[in-house]
Amino acid sequence: MDKHDRYKGFALVICAAVLFGTTGTSQALAPAGISSTTIGSLRLVIGGPALLLTGLIFGNIRLSTFRPPVIPTLIAASGIVTFQLCFFEAVARTGVALGTIVAICMAPVIAGLLGAVFQKERLTRIWLIASLLAISGCVLLSVAGSDVQVDTTGIFLAFGAGFGYAVSLVGSKAVVAGHSPILGIGVILCVGAVMVLPRLLLFEDLSPVMTGHGMTVVLYLGLVATAAAYLFLAKGLSVVPVSMTALLMLVEPLTGCVLGVVLLNEVFTLITGIGALLIFSGLLVISTLQEALK
Repeated sequence: MDKHDRYKGFALVICAAVLFGTTGTSQALAPAGISSTTIGSLRLVIGGPALLLTGLIFGNIRLSTFRPPVIPTLIAASGIVTFQLCFFEAVARTGVALGTIVAICMAPVIAGLLGAVFQKERLTRIWLIASLLAISGCVLLSVAGSDVQVDTTGIFLAFGAGFGYAVSLVGSKAVVAGHSPILGIGVILCVGAVMVLPRLLLFEDLSPVMTGHGMTVVLYLGLVATAAAYLFLAKGLSVVPVSMTALLMLVEPLTGCVLGVVLLNEVFTLITGIGALLIFSGLLVISTLQEALK
């Protein structure tokens, strides 16, 4: 893998993180009455088939010849479902900034450890330095707002979302290895959609979705913040180690913070600025010293 491929992989993962970072704000802008579990489930039900069709139509690949490993596929799908169901409920309880930051800050450490244990990825000093810088920045972002209401259940749900997120990255890495990354992630999302579909149809109130406002939100979440985001992530994950992918995804809470300032009238403080600077410093460490990752 040459330098160009690594930079391209890093850029793709960052693009995915930016799109993922819009999910919390999208939920905050959704019409009243749409539950967090409905939003999380519809992301998979819409985004999974959309990504799979994209791979089949434009990727010159055949589903009939694709044989994904069963166990990693189920693990990755379970991780994605866990993230969706926990994350949106956590955001509803703790707020966009705190819920996103806790969930995503936890993921790099778990993903790095899981990647080291199950995929024999080496945790370098670069990974440790970048982790400390970026996670410190996320912590500062989480305490930047003076009106943050800490909900214990919400915090536990955010940790659960971070765990599911990390598990999905590790499982996805195993699925896309040696296969089309788009097709692999598409299959994982579709399996996750099948997991949540019965509950969505039997227990969720879908009437708030059947409005212009509701459909706009869920279609954006499904097609852009899920299908397009995972398209970028799938391509990036095929060349970037899991531990580095999870660190690069810390752009997600930074995106959520910026959107909170621009769209939700949240205050950008000095502490917020320092936190954002630390996150960028962590990303800079990864991008400039990546030769040590060989």
